[in-house]
Amino acid sequence: MMTFTAVMEGGEYGDSLNFFGVFKIGSTMSRLSITGGTGKFKHACGFGELRSLIPSGQQVTDGAEALLRITVHLKY
Repeated sequence: MMTFTAVMEGGEYGDSLNFFGVFKIGSTMSRLSITGGTGKFKHACGFGELRSLIPSGQQVTDGAEALLRITVHLKY
């Protein structure tokens, strides 16, 4: 189970999205629910698709340190 807030920087506002769900270590993709946000993403809903990006030379992903690509499908 994981929950986190992604903050968008560089804009006029402090916009963010809140994510909640299960990240399955070792799977090609996991989906997390978007449970709201702040700024222009207030009352946002949707889901995010998480994929691990494994750097060259890394043999195993244990989930402790992972680089993730998040594709967001959003309605706000």
